[in-house]
Amino acid sequence: MVKLTVIKTMETKSKIGRVVILGRPNTGKSTLLNAIMSQKVAITSPLPQTTRKNSRVIFSDSRGKIIFSDTPGIMGKVDDLMGKRINKEAPKELDQADVILCLIDISRPKNDEENKVIGLVRKAKAKKILVYNKMDIASGTKDHLPEYNYLEEEFDRVITVSAIKEKNIKGLINYIFELLPKKKNKELEHDIDLLEDNKKPKISMNSKEYVSEIIREKAYLFLREEVPYSVNIEVESIIDKRKLILVKAKILTIADRYKKMIIGRSGKKIKEIGYNARKELELMSGRKVFLELMVETDKHWPEREMEK
Repeated sequence: MVKLTVIKTMETKSKIGRVVILGRPNTGKSTLLNAIMSQKVAITSPLPQTTRKNSRVIFSDSRGKIIFSDTPGIMGKVDDLMGKRINKEAPKELDQADVILCLIDISRPKNDEENKVIGLVRKAKAKKILVYNKMDIASGTKDHLPEYNYLEEEFDRVITVSAIKEKNIKGLINYIFELLPKKKNKELEHDIDLLEDNKKPKISMNSKEYVSEIIREKAYLFLREEVPYSVNIEVESIIDKRKLILVKAKILTIADRYKKMIIGRSGKKIKEIGYNARKELELMSGRKVFLELMVETDKHWPEREMEK
């Protein structure tokens, strides 16, 4: 198994709670979570729909423990099966949240997707933090902060950060601990214990799921813009040979024309995806990895994903 350690280790449990990160696509939710954890726990790319499922990770320090939920970006009107599924994911987390981080990309103007996010936040009973992101690039014509200022009175805290530059992240964590409840929660304690089981990664995915996400991230980064949305990853096996981890996986796509693009001329593109996925898996596991990567056409994979 690929051994991952993505948790800060201190034992005091003075406060525990669930924190949900919510926002429209490409606001930097996964980048923010990686900055909070000071380690990569979520895949990122410049394209919408990079995060497809709610994923959870534990943050811990002397003040207590937090289960963070990274949610897919809330999209406007969607017609494809995957888009419809993605839009159903984020709201599942809100009822259990103690604190919601409403992430706003202030380098972009407000739109209908933002209104959809704000509507969900307004309905939630949890404490709320308005997080203005991308302060590093929001200047001149790209500074849209005034479009969001009217929201501030609806939130318990307001903070401006740069997730990519890791600016004001400690301040955000301080606000979260201020707002977390002090009361005991046996159900939450049980969930934390499950995630902290040493036999599992400290994230809410098993090894196959984690490896598939790393491969999908590389596919998103190296394929032409229209191709990634046709792509899914299935990891068939992970075999630990002590000195070497053998991973066998396939990239599924919905049409032969996309399959050709994924493979590339003389196999160049698939080799590029495989090489970069392998290097990251080696970095995360501290082990040598052999990655066997195939490409198959399977037009029914989105339907199977909808059924999960």
